[in-house]
Amino acid sequence: MSFTIKPPKRHKYNAKATVYRGWRFDSKAEAKFAMLLDQRKSNGDIILWLRQTAFDLGEDTRYRVDFVVVERDGETYAVDVKGMETGPFKKIKKLWKKYGELPLRIVKKGRLVETIE
Repeated sequence: MSFTIKPPKRHKYNAKATVYRGWRFDSKAEAKFAMLLDQRKSNGDIILWLRQTAFDLGEDTRYRVDFVVVERDGETYAVDVKGMETGPFKKIKKLWKKYGELPLRIVKKGRLVETIE
């Protein structure tokens, strides 16, 4: 009897899944951002952060953001960590402007590049 072991699938945008604190993140950038959030929580800058939170954007679209963050002053916002912006995400941005319940901060290469209110 013979069998073949398939190598792990490559992500279509070359993102490498990374494990941090036992959680699997879709990319190194997401895991790194989670580490930053943990540091900010330890410093008392934020109260809490959640990962993979889903929001309904209209009747037929459900979108899962990478993080929801609650600052010490009560400010709450969603965060999406992006390597590259895809066509489908451009549609999500339009829907978020219309239906989003929180501001959406888009982070690329560790920096805030856009906030959608």
